[in-house]
This record gives sequence, C-alpha cells and structure tokens, in this order.
Amino acid sequence: QMNYPIDLITTKKLAELTGYSVGALRKKIHDGIFRQGVHFVKSPDGRIHWNIQEYEKWVRHGQRG
Repeated sequence: QMNYPIDLITTKKLAELTGYSVGALRKKIHDGIFRQGVHFVKSPDGRIHWNIQEYEKWVRHGQRG
C-alpha cells in the first residue's frame, strides 16, 4: 500500500495520478459508482476531495457503489 502525505485530494489531482479524465471521474459520481462519504467528500465550499484509500479499494476489488 502506498503512503500519501494527505488522505484527501482534488479531482484534478486524482485525474493526474490515475489517468482518468476529470469528466470520467464526475460521470462515475453521477452513475453512482463513487459515493459521497465513502469515495469522496465535499468541503464546505462544495469542492470534491477524494479519499485515495477508498479509490484504491475500488480499483483492487471492483466494487461499484
């Protein structure tokens, strides 16, 4: 398991790290594949922040929302 300096990252950073486009990540939210409170949270200003560990669980185990 990789270690990260922080647990939550922006959609732009997740796109950079994974190769998924920002649009593809947003579509996965819309389609219910990624769930708020599990895979991501929204900050008080409404910006999405991704839980890297939960994202990795999804990749490794293929669990869909």
